[in-house]
Amino acid sequence: MKLHSKRLLAIAKAIAQHKQGTILADIGTDHAYLPCFLYDQGVIEKAYACDVAEGPLASSKQTIIANHMEGKIIPLLGNGLDPIVNEDVDMISICGMGGMLMIEILDAHNEMHDHRFFLQANNGLAELRAYLAGHHFCIIDEDLVEDAHHIYEYMVVEKGKMVLDEDDLLFGPINRQKKTELFRKKWQFELNVQKKIIASLPEGHPKRINVTQMIEKIEKVLA
Repeated sequence: MKLHSKRLLAIAKAIAQHKQGTILADIGTDHAYLPCFLYDQGVIEKAYACDVAEGPLASSKQTIIANHMEGKIIPLLGNGLDPIVNEDVDMISICGMGGMLMIEILDAHNEMHDHRFFLQANNGLAELRAYLAGHHFCIIDEDLVEDAHHIYEYMVVEKGKMVLDEDDLLFGPINRQKKTELFRKKWQFELNVQKKIIASLPEGHPKRINVTQMIEKIEKVLA
């Protein structure tokens, strides 16, 4: 089986590298592509493909049947972590949604925070990192991937202690240390955006202070 999504392939590689056990729960599963691929590659022995809506779950069932993985990849209907509260799960992936929604999902089930999580938020990353730091999680790895002209960030987290400053929240504590080519590309683009914004603002505009501070932060991390 092939994964055509570079984003999902990067997350699959992260799971293979940092896997804990052999049973995965994929929350907000994307046609069950990720768990089916991981099973096909021998990374996991079983997975739960979970979604809150009937439509996507039906697509997941089609993928499972097409790849003859019935009984190995189990489709479950439900909101967030609700479907797996009584299941034996080693690790959990939550990908392709906003950071604030991820916070809601994690906050609804504190009893499941002892799992290893693989998170890929489309936005709200600073808020997500702040939540993780405030709820006894530790980011053990993070990286970026470019797919269809969009750069995504993903992270591996588990129970632990970490202290993050404002730059860590914005850029990622590990990403800002790695400073990969994609990291530089993402923040150079954002720097250009911020410079265009400030050029359009008249002197004395209240937004100029925040934009100026953002420009300074980005220039510092890229230096």
